[in-house]
Amino acid sequence: MLRRGRLLIFLGLILAIVAAGGTYYILQRGVGPAPEVEMRTKPVLIALQPIEERADIPVEAVGTKEWPEESVPANALNNPADVVGKAAMVPILEGQIIRSDMLIDKEKVLEEGSFAAFAIPEGKVAFAVPIDNIHSVAGAIQAGDFVDVLVTITFQVQRQTGVVTEEGEEGLESVQALTTQLALQDVEVLRVGAWNVPPPTEEGEAAIPPQDFLTLLVSQQDALVLKYARDDPNFNADFALRGVKDHTIVSTESVTQEYILRRFKVTLPAPPPTIGP
Repeated sequence: MLRRGRLLIFLGLILAIVAAGGTYYILQRGVGPAPEVEMRTKPVLIALQPIEERADIPVEAVGTKEWPEESVPANALNNPADVVGKAAMVPILEGQIIRSDMLIDKEKVLEEGSFAAFAIPEGKVAFAVPIDNIHSVAGAIQAGDFVDVLVTITFQVQRQTGVVTEEGEEGLESVQALTTQLALQDVEVLRVGAWNVPPPTEEGEAAIPPQDFLTLLVSQQDALVLKYARDDPNFNADFALRGVKDHTIVSTESVTQEYILRRFKVTLPAPPPTIGP
């Protein structure tokens, strides 16, 4: 009986050792490193250098980089070609993802008639002048064309009447005299018509503003010339349209009555004979 008891104890110890070993094996398998999860990425366009607000974006200032897919903005760009012809609406930091809402397309500026300042090159200003069909080549002028500005100035001059006054002096009278001159040459037209055009209506019909303005790109000094001509009632301006490849600067002569008479060899009529009493 004693030997049987010892046998049972021995068998119990063996079973305990086997159970402990199995538990240890299971625990060791569960403690191992978790399987790696592959992170999905997608290419995005980032700034390779700081880009100032309103600055043109050169292609070399941007590049592509793989970015965790879950953190990529919905409007992120992914192609350097997406920035060609565009400018920054906001400052862009180096390494920042470039989104479509950070950029403005200069071509759309002219199409949509908004954000005019983005379309003005350095060293120029935009100046608007009123026009009608007779002064704008019958409405032929379009954005991107180049024009010459012709001005006619009305002067008040004194001329002799040929009549001797009682004081023995020849009388004078005030008459108008015109001079026409080529004032500005090869001026670029930024836009025809008004800016900030209202958006299309709910029916999809776009408001068409009257084409009664030319916005020209000129120097600050030439802007003063245009303002003077616009404000002085004695000035009358017309715009001559240039050919698409013609940027020649020419020298001209002012046209006056004397010029017309001389160039076309006009003979003045003789004064009518005096009829006696």
